[in-house]
Amino acid sequence: TLLDQECINPVSYSSQLEDSGCDVSSDYAFDSLGIASDFHQSEPNVNTSKRWLERVPPLNLCCTSRGESLTAPVQFLQRLLEIRKLSEGGIFQADFTELEDDSFTVCNSVSQLLDGLTVFYNSPKFPVSNFLTEAVCVLINLITDTKLSNHVLKKCFKKLEEFKKNLIQIILRNSNVNRFQALHAVSHTLVLLGRNNILRNSLISLLLSEVRQFAEQLLQAYQIQAMYNITQYENIYPLCMILEQLLQNETEESSVSSSNYDGEEKIKFLKNLDQIILHLSDEFPLFSLYLWRVSVLLNSAQIQ
Repeated sequence: TLLDQECINPVSYSSQLEDSGCDVSSDYAFDSLGIASDFHQSEPNVNTSKRWLERVPPLNLCCTSRGESLTAPVQFLQRLLEIRKLSEGGIFQADFTELEDDSFTVCNSVSQLLDGLTVFYNSPKFPVSNFLTEAVCVLINLITDTKLSNHVLKKCFKKLEEFKKNLIQIILRNSNVNRFQALHAVSHTLVLLGRNNILRNSLISLLLSEVRQFAEQLLQAYQIQAMYNITQYENIYPLCMILEQLLQNETEESSVSSSNYDGEEKIKFLKNLDQIILHLSDEFPLFSLYLWRVSVLLNSAQIQ
């Protein structure tokens, strides 16, 4: 439904970019795609939208080339989840036990969906679309559904781990001037994935590892007065905010479920953290504050 709405009423590319502080004209950003004249001269109806879509770059979700690689698995998995809900009760009963031995189609669709999402998130020029959020939600619903996930996760868990690692690296390595809108979209996806109980702990471990390694590299650079990666320093904050949000959710749920993150990365992260904060607090107060906030959340369950 969202895909159809966006095809009929295409979203303005200029509205997808937040002001980065640079003097970049929104008209130029719109005209650079070569579609401004058609868009302004006609009302958005089905016919004009088709002509408009023919000139959109291939990363647009409605494009028939790469778009289908994402929309097809989303639609298939949506139908599968709908059938799963219908089989809850009534006369119609669907037996999903055969997926244990023959789940190639479902796993292949999940793999295509993850690859398609990685392609879109890896490009800083794509418009942030509601359809991307819908695709991620479909993926999470599939994982959350125990009768389906029990058969699918065994073959797709490694692919899901690779997907999370790719999203984290997309955040860390993005050096575009107008990157913050794209980073926000990737961060939102990681938060959605982290809210799933099956994926949460592994995602927290990945985030803790990246933040810890960067903190150690920053401390080493500061001690020898060497240059450090400024872009990575700016991009580490989204990871800190994601980590803080996931740990906050974990802490809030711990009072009910008595479950909290206690992985190996927690021990590594807290090992020399006080010394790192002590040495970096004067030169990097904001980053030191985030490190301290994360440490408080990691220790909060134990303190309680």
